[in-house]
Amino acid sequence: MTTQSPQSPAYPLPDGRAISTAAHEALNAHFAAVERLGRVMAVVTAAAVRDILTDNDHDAPFDAAHAELIEAADGSLHGTGRYWTADGTETSFTAAVGEQDAGMGVFGMNEWTPYLGYENEKVWKPLVEELPERGGQKVYRLDLAKAAALPLD
Repeated sequence: MTTQSPQSPAYPLPDGRAISTAAHEALNAHFAAVERLGRVMAVVTAAAVRDILTDNDHDAPFDAAHAELIEAADGSLHGTGRYWTADGTETSFTAAVGEQDAGMGVFGMNEWTPYLGYENEKVWKPLVEELPERGGQKVYRLDLAKAAALPLD
C-alpha cells in the first residue's frame, strides 16, 4: 500500500484554540440547557398535577403535596396518577376526578414529565423521595411545592 503526501490541506480549519474554545462554549451551553429543561419540566409537572385536580382552574384549591413518578428503562420519569395530600393521605387522580379525566390528565402530564431523566437528575433528585421499586422500576415521590418553586430561567 502506498500513501501519497498531500500537496495542500484537504480543507481549511480554524486554529486549535478557536476549536477548543467553541467546543467548551457549546458544551457549557448544552449543560445549562439540560439543567434548565429539568427545572422547567419539574415546574410543568407540578402545574400538571394542579391542572388535573382543578380541571385547569388555576385559582381553584387542590390538595396535592406529592406525586408519584416511575422511572422507565430509558431513565425518563412518568407520572402514575398516584399522589399524596398535605396530611399524608395517599390517593389517586382517578379517586379525585374520575377515571376518564384522570386518564386524560396523566396522558397529558406524561407529554412533559419524560423530559425529566438521567441527564438532568441533579435538578430533580433533590425534589424526590425514593420509594420501594415496583416491577423492577424505580419509583419516586416528588415534592410538588419544591418543584413549583424552581426558577424557570
